[in-house]
Amino acid sequence: MITLFVIIPLLTAFINSLVGKFSEWLCDVLSILSTFILVVLSFMSFNLLRSGGYKPIVHTMGNWLPPFGICFVLDGLSALVLIVLNIIAFIAIIFSISYMEKYTDKWKYYTLFMLMLAGMNGVVITGDLFNLFVWLEMAAIASIALVAFGAEHEELEASFKYAVMSSVASLFVLIGIALLYSYTSTLNMADIAQILSTIPRKSSVVNFVTVLFIFGFGLKSALVPFHSWLPDAHPSAPAPISAMLSGVLIKSLGVYALIRILFNVIGI
Repeated sequence: MITLFVIIPLLTAFINSLVGKFSEWLCDVLSILSTFILVVLSFMSFNLLRSGGYKPIVHTMGNWLPPFGICFVLDGLSALVLIVLNIIAFIAIIFSISYMEKYTDKWKYYTLFMLMLAGMNGVVITGDLFNLFVWLEMAAIASIALVAFGAEHEELEASFKYAVMSSVASLFVLIGIALLYSYTSTLNMADIAQILSTIPRKSSVVNFVTVLFIFGFGLKSALVPFHSWLPDAHPSAPAPISAMLSGVLIKSLGVYALIRILFNVIGI
């Protein structure tokens, strides 16, 4: 069930890109239906977690066990974030039906929205540092395109500033992941945490990586003083995207990822 949080929005984005040119109402229905299913799955996941005594649920890809394979992990924090994220996405999609009528190529909006949603869900449930970066970039690139969706001068300027700052943030995160991988020889978050627990916390590499992550995810989440892109991007974006940006995007790509790494991987 955990994999459906990324499969459903990715599949919806693919179908919307195929049928959108011929049937706009079908894109409306598909987008509403998929986000509603994600809301239901979020509550089902939370109930499943609660019935198991809040023990983390791990799904491995292709039967490759951690730390060698890619895995998705569901715990109390990720289940809570999934509920909030998908509820806001569902409400934003409902609002988009009438609001986005004034824009052309509405199907492109739905495709980008679903890619952004898949990226955010992926960030929340991934148990692997490099895949966290991949999902983070998917959501970021889709959100950059959505900020510029109106193609007006102000929107393009805000989107360009957002793209530059987001690229700098991604560079910090990628360098941090590379250094942490070279130091621990693994990308699995739980495995990294176990290795770092046996190493003195005063290690200069770990301290430097921590600073890189704070800079990178601080830029993604627009934490002061890394917030210069936010005042332009949020009012320039279409209203549903502005709600997604301020409501869940900067929280899942920035705050959630930073909390997850600082508390569960590196350790406070």
